Amino acid sequence: MAIIRTTWESNSNKDLLKIGTLRKIFDNTVREAKVLYKGMYNDLTTNLYEFKDTRMAGFDQAQEIAEGQNIPIQTPQRGLDKTYTQRFFGTGFRMTFAMDFFNQYNLWKRWAKDLGKVMAESKDVEAFVLYNNPTSTTLTCGVGFDTYALAYATHTGLKPGSTADNYNNYGNAALSYTALQTMRYYFKTLLDDMGMWMGAQPDTLYFEPTLWPTISEFFGATGKPGTFSNDPNIVPKMGLTPYECPRLTSTTAWGVLAKKDSRFDVNMFTSMKPRFFTKDAPDNTQDRIIVAMQMFGYGFGDARTVWVGKT
Repeated sequence: MAIIRTTWESNSNKDLLKIGTLRKIFDNTVREAKVLYKGMYNDLTTNLYEFKDTRMAGFDQAQEIAEGQNIPIQTPQRGLDKTYTQRFFGTGFRMTFAMDFFNQYNLWKRWAKDLGKVMAESKDVEAFVLYNNPTSTTLTCGVGFDTYALAYATHTGLKPGSTADNYNNYGNAALSYTALQTMRYYFKTLLDDMGMWMGAQPDTLYFEPTLWPTISEFFGATGKPGTFSNDPNIVPKMGLTPYECPRLTSTTAWGVLAKKDSRFDVNMFTSMKPRFFTKDAPDNTQDRIIVAMQMFGYGFGDARTVWVGKT
């Protein structure tokens, strides 16, 4: 077990933490937590360890009938379930009695407070596993209602005997003026699970910081970016808010969400925010231990309000 002891200073015979002659302790890990996932998820709570969302589609279009013909009778279509399960995350530290007693900088309090930041950012990093691997079907968070990854070329709907309800939300294209037009067309012509037009308004353009110059050009130029023509720049009219995400691990990663849409279905469920437990060590040392634990689960059911431009 890792234990924080008084023998902190390894380069001299003096332990400056005990002597108290340090002017300051510079530690840039002690700071406010950086949390970005809330801009990419529905942030929800639950008191259940496991639960399911189920997929269902209503009726197809009405048909023209002849005089005296029986009116067709339909039934709703039932899809598969999506299971969300709570996962447990935790960390902590142990400090010797002597270290706690003699150090002159209240390090127990300092590092106990830092655990709060660690827990918040650990959740954030975990939440971005999905967006960093949108084409994977082997993530712990699972797949969507149709058993496919978040980004897939032939997502399926529920219309019987038809592929008219299939959709492709994976652009697989570098961020460009043309790629953004393709994205807009996708949302504006989006079909529901019975293959009928439903549309959606894209609102969040997420991107890895390497793409910031391109994003700035798209949103700042008066004319069409990258050209000498007099054509106007239409990107600012798309209704998008840029969302810079340093948690994305690929320098080419970008995508667009219709996050304000009621049908947006990428979800974070939290049953327990970080809790902190302090106790004496289970021996006669009088060491102290503090541990932090939190419980949450995340995933998606229907992926059509997400457009993954590039991984």
